[in-house]
Order: sequence, then structure tokens, then C-alpha cells
Amino acid sequence: PSTGFSLARVMMGATDVCAAIHRGLDASSSAPLPPDQIAAGAYDAMWTPEDIAQRNFAVFGGEFLMAQDVKGLRGFFDGFFRISVERWGGFLAGRPGLPNNNRHDSWLERMVFGLVFIARIPLPVAVGMFLAIVKSSLGAIDLPQSVTPLFGDPDGYGFVERPAERGDVAAKSEGRRMIKESEVEEEVPDAFIRG
Repeated sequence: PSTGFSLARVMMGATDVCAAIHRGLDASSSAPLPPDQIAAGAYDAMWTPEDIAQRNFAVFGGEFLMAQDVKGLRGFFDGFFRISVERWGGFLAGRPGLPNNNRHDSWLERMVFGLVFIARIPLPVAVGMFLAIVKSSLGAIDLPQSVTPLFGDPDGYGFVERPAERGDVAAKSEGRRMIKESEVEEEVPDAFIRG
């Protein structure tokens, strides 16, 4: 079922992406936005901070799942499908507007899902998951952001003004100068010909 939910999620997001692109190109406004701002708006429409938090929660589960042996997989799925259809269906939906997504669209709903889930999996799998939660939480804030308000929302993809020149400006300037000053050779040196 997850492939169907993933496809439905992409199709549901297409409307928001198209609307963001339309707003950026709207001729009735004073002037269309620059392409980088339009692209950022489209990406932000598809991946709002709330969607990113929900995705981070799902990614943690997927990474944990991929680390399991056969016994762990059986325990994982046995526990997953012993949760109510509304909860696991909402988990797989992963997009506002899809059935039961409201069961995962807030940090509290994801926290409840996690607690219900961990209570239904075999003890060895639950201990492994608890250790993975601790390890993940020490290394980054993606998972904690998805299940608690204490770390704020994930950064979105909205447009951020960047400096006109980034990186090693002096090296880039020198490179441009060297290219302009170099003479074009009519014949390609033998060292550049592959045989």
C-alpha cells in the first residue's frame, strides 16, 4: 500500500506546486518573480515545515525498518498492522487531504502513534527502536522536531536571499581573468587527444 500512498501524495501536491508557480509568473502583478524565487515557492508549497516534520518521522521509521533482520521485520510489521487502520493508513498517507492524514499531521499525533506502535511490537524490537530513537536524537534534531514542539519547526524551502558572490570570490575572479586572458589555440594539443 505504501507505493499507492506515495503516488497519491505526489498527485495531491501538484495542485499546490502549480498554484505557487502561477503566483510567481502572474502577469497581473507588477512583474514576475525571478526564477529562483518561483522555484523556492514551488518547493515550499510541496514541502511545508509541517510536511517536512511528518516526513522526518517516516524516514526515521524507514531507516529503522531497513536495519532489521527477518525477526525484527516480522515484529515490526506485526506491531504496525495491529495498530488501527486509521493510524497506520494515516501514517502511509503522509499528505494533507489524504484519508486519515490528520492522525499524523501534528507532533502530538505522531508522538501518540509512536507510543502506540512501540507498545505493540515485541520487546527486542521495541528496545532496538528505543535505542535508535536515542541515537537519532543525539545526532540531529529531525526526529525530535517531528514529535515535540521543543525544537521548533524544520526549516522550510521558502526563498532566502543569498549573497551575490559566495565561496572563494578571489579564486573565482582570478579564474575568470585567466580565462579571458588566455588565447584560443586553433589546434588541440596532442595531450588532449585521446586515442
